[in-house]
Amino acid sequence: MKKFLFLIETQNKTTDAMTIWQTVKPFFEQENISYQIKNVIRLDQINQLLENNSKDKIIVTIGSLNLLLQSILILDTLKVKHSAQPISFIPTKETKSLAKSIGLAEDPSLAVKQIIAAFQPVFVNLGQIEEMNHRGRWIFSHDFSLGLGAYAANVVKDTSLAGHLKPVPLKKSLNLYGRLTAIIDQEPFNVTLRLNRKYFFFKHVFAVKLSNQPSSADNPMDAADIPLQLEIITSLNFFTFILYEISRRLKLTPYLPFSHYFTDSQIQLTTNSLEFGEFDGQQLRNQFYDLMIKSFQYPFWFDPDNLSLAESLWA
Repeated sequence: MKKFLFLIETQNKTTDAMTIWQTVKPFFEQENISYQIKNVIRLDQINQLLENNSKDKIIVTIGSLNLLLQSILILDTLKVKHSAQPISFIPTKETKSLAKSIGLAEDPSLAVKQIIAAFQPVFVNLGQIEEMNHRGRWIFSHDFSLGLGAYAANVVKDTSLAGHLKPVPLKKSLNLYGRLTAIIDQEPFNVTLRLNRKYFFFKHVFAVKLSNQPSSADNPMDAADIPLQLEIITSLNFFTFILYEISRRLKLTPYLPFSHYFTDSQIQLTTNSLEFGEFDGQQLRNQFYDLMIKSFQYPFWFDPDNLSLAESLWA
């Protein structure tokens, strides 16, 4: 019989996790499904909670994307002792984008039906980063960036108005302000890239962008079949920034001479200076980076096909 362990991020007001839990809780009680609840107040609690309670259970997070990714990181470490524990999540404001990408309904009431109905996991492709200098390790679902993009995000986050702007046009204006500030302040840096036993050296780099396209598959895939996309942007100034933004909207950036694209499932990348970093909206400290980046898959517990046509349209 399936047993579930819920990690609920009670202190994160933006995700409204407790309200969502009260919405989905009756589904488990009606089916007499065994479950446990663990309230997460701080993310540094996750390691102990999973190490002591995760065996033979399906983990379900309700909260931030960071809660989900941190849980996967810890479970992936624990699989040395046990087999990989499947994970799932009830979509919140912060995890709806990932849910949509992998076939999990954005509506919590529909997503919970997919989770309960599943009889085997699906495999979702993610990115894994190992920081060799500081022995850090992170997992990301969508993107990782160094330099300009991360700096701009840091400027926006540090702006006192950031948490109070509700209308979309105002938020877009703040994001533009962050990017323009970064263009002025960001110093170019050097990047050494290693791909397929070949080295590439870039000077006057302003931004590094690494992208993953999360999706679900019924069976595990070889890492070579789920490559990551890397973009390195060099020699940027105010005018080339405007050109880049126009080209980005028209999806023409691969044709720009200062935008360099690579695709691979394993990438080694080093910077020679202190740079801002960011993954999936999470800021990293300003530091030197020596990164080994790989694509991989992790088992998620839900049935992508367990929705009627009407429910699929609603989801």
